[in-house]
Amino acid sequence: GGAGGVRPCHNSPRRLAHLAKPQRGARQTEMKAGLLQILYANPFSGLPHEDPYNHLVKFYEIASSLGATETEEETVFMRMFPHSLIGAAKD
Repeated sequence: GGAGGVRPCHNSPRRLAHLAKPQRGARQTEMKAGLLQILYANPFSGLPHEDPYNHLVKFYEIASSLGATETEEETVFMRMFPHSLIGAAKD
């Protein structure tokens, strides 16, 4: 899946998040306030001590819990990702 048929590598944060993805029948593609609160509680600001890979793993786990279809997934991720950034990382 993914844009243009490009598949993420076997250890990418996005692929790892798919392991925790809900069943396809459990669709909730709107951004829930609770999920936004979780994103805000796990921000990335780009400071030297922060690990961008770990941030992406957490982000994809949280965003994947919406249960979006593969075709909706990219749009959902694009809408949610800015909410996971703060400070210099957001600018």
